[in-house]
Amino acid sequence: MNPRPGPGLRQALLATLMASLLAGGLASCGGGGNGSAFMVPPPAAATPQPPATGGGSTNPIDPIDPTGQTPVELKLTTLSSRPDLVSGGDTLVEVEVPNDLKAADVKVLSNGNDVTAMLEASTDGRKLRGLVSGLAVGANKLVAQVGPDKAYGELAVTNHPITGPMFSGPQLSPFECRTSESGLGAPLDASCSVNTRLEWFYFTSAGVRQSLTDPFGPRPADIANATTIDGKTVPFIVRVESGTINRSIYRIAVLDDPAVPGQLNSAGWNRRVVFRFGESTAAQYNQGSNSVTDAFKSDAVDQQSIKALERGFAYVVSTLNINKVNVNDVVAAETATMIREHIAKTYGVPRWMVGMGGSGGAIQQMLIAQNYPGILDGIMPDAAFPDVFGTAMAVSDCRLLNRYFAANPASSGARKAFEGHMNTVCANWDAGNGNAILATNGAVSPACGLNDSSKVYNTLTNPAGARCTVYDINVNSLGRDPATGFVRRPLDNVGVQYGLDGLRKGLITATQFLDLNENIGGYDADGNIVKPQRTVADAEGLTRAYELGRIGSGSGGLATVPILSVHPYAEPGGDIHTIYNDIKIREQLMKANGRADNQVIWLFPNPQLAQVIGKPAQVLPLSLLLRDLMLTRLTLMTTWLDGITADPAALTADKVALYKPADAVDSCWDVNDGTRYKEVATLNGSGMCNTLYPKTPAPRMVAGGPASDDVLKCQLKPLDDADYAPVVLTGPEKLRLQGIFAQGVCDFGKPGVGQAKLKGTWLKY
Repeated sequence: MNPRPGPGLRQALLATLMASLLAGGLASCGGGGNGSAFMVPPPAAATPQPPATGGGSTNPIDPIDPTGQTPVELKLTTLSSRPDLVSGGDTLVEVEVPNDLKAADVKVLSNGNDVTAMLEASTDGRKLRGLVSGLAVGANKLVAQVGPDKAYGELAVTNHPITGPMFSGPQLSPFECRTSESGLGAPLDASCSVNTRLEWFYFTSAGVRQSLTDPFGPRPADIANATTIDGKTVPFIVRVESGTINRSIYRIAVLDDPAVPGQLNSAGWNRRVVFRFGESTAAQYNQGSNSVTDAFKSDAVDQQSIKALERGFAYVVSTLNINKVNVNDVVAAETATMIREHIAKTYGVPRWMVGMGGSGGAIQQMLIAQNYPGILDGIMPDAAFPDVFGTAMAVSDCRLLNRYFAANPASSGARKAFEGHMNTVCANWDAGNGNAILATNGAVSPACGLNDSSKVYNTLTNPAGARCTVYDINVNSLGRDPATGFVRRPLDNVGVQYGLDGLRKGLITATQFLDLNENIGGYDADGNIVKPQRTVADAEGLTRAYELGRIGSGSGGLATVPILSVHPYAEPGGDIHTIYNDIKIREQLMKANGRADNQVIWLFPNPQLAQVIGKPAQVLPLSLLLRDLMLTRLTLMTTWLDGITADPAALTADKVALYKPADAVDSCWDVNDGTRYKEVATLNGSGMCNTLYPKTPAPRMVAGGPASDDVLKCQLKPLDDADYAPVVLTGPEKLRLQGIFAQGVCDFGKPGVGQAKLKGTWLKY
């Protein structure tokens, strides 16, 4: 099944695309001048392959020719994706025509069939470009030639179904569709597909969105104009395309002043794409739902979608790019690259695509940029976390600590000594996301996100059912334990001395320290709390989590992607989006690359914080300032990415730093009056930013862990009295400590167990 617009609509869309291409609308995605508009390394299996030199011809012509003449080489390139990552049965192809040949003489074949008519010559006659359709699933061969021996070139193309997968491996099952809930009707097949549809909306001069029921009729009298970043003024009419790709429901919104049915009037599109990633974390076995108006989702503070559209950006949302719906970053990357390919084939090759979104949406951006570089040319990860599994470690610690203190009440100071965070943060983690490691829940209702509860795992009645953990959703990466059939879980707390720093600083007593560590417990294979035993990670699962990129490492594509994040601060109110995560990400970048100048951290007080500190009059001014700041951030990122993509030099960390705007520097804003302080973000250094907004570390960090907070399972060492200085434990306390940590305690001076370097990027499962 390959749901597509009807033939008439498809032909009209292609006409629009060709007009854009032939008018010089192609733009490089940055890096290298090799003619590929979408530069990514090829997928790799167990051993990553080195990056290819482009999406150009394979199998160069044989220099030995029976006629005694060597044919001129014709170079074929796929512009919409790499040739081995084509989907949907078609690909945008370019053939370079040497100066001594005529474009009209070039014949193009696809699997032996003449497809020359699908391509058109550029105005200078040096290129043929067009959408070649009719590709078979699997291997295909494109050939360009002039005569029997005058010129020749060929390109191997691998086509994948529009329903996926391309590189993510076997698709999640069971899997429930949500097309009806999304207003798209019943699914057409088991892959939850729907027919593509187009809808139009306009904005009035008062800023109100209205449905444009007759897009080809007279324009409403109250329609507003939009002015793009290119200085073009067009009617503020937005076309929203809705459809399914890779089992995900997508919405693509873009300015359009429609005149011909099925044909986009691309005058308002600035050739740049904003891809909005969705929030939270859960383990779900469904497609997720959205609505056509999600392309316009905004509030009094967050006006990013509306303003991006008004400025000419295409704006994209997708259900499997909501982290609460899909917690598998490989599937998220696959979906995003297939949507980008679809945009290139249907609208024109984007100049660049930037990610946007907070919390779980930040996680998807971070991991896609790390593991599948080139899909996102820049990222704007707000209230950021670096990954799922490292965050799950902190959440699971918080649940254990919160449950302990529920049974053993303690002062807020004592709790903070163990938890690291401000009061109620760990309790909120426990309540909101603690069930994400529980096999019978998944931190979502209904369990596993399945309406059919009979498919959900139960240890007694349905042991073969779907297990609702973030680890099970990532089974293609982690693998299964052949003895149990369960996913290899990289979760562990053996040897962790909770509250160690607090003990050293005199914030808790030795008795409190010993009592908690003796009774904190861990998790069984189903994610239930058990005591007194600790959680033991699967050794292979640990190694795979690190090597395959499920843990944020700061490496891979993160070394060369612009990162500009806004972090609203609200920890005094119990906000789980703790600001130490920005520093955690920076530490990982520094460890991997020796630099982090591609990361910019903007720390802004949540406007409601003013109410908490007794300054309610500041709520509105801060709200307006935050609204404007988010829009300023997109302008800065545009400047940054425009500079990078306009430079044909290879993409390097130095190149990213070269085009970084002067105002893209670490900063914080004062909750009291909105004053901006430009200071380098640190964990606990001096300055106004840390004075205003002190960072509170995670439980593992106050147990002695590193600022990078990336040790899932620590190496162990024998007990040493010096580790507790200046506290001197008594003889009975030492004996008790030895009983609690019979195997030893964490040695955070060493790498974690299984902590290996990222195996490579564009890995295939």
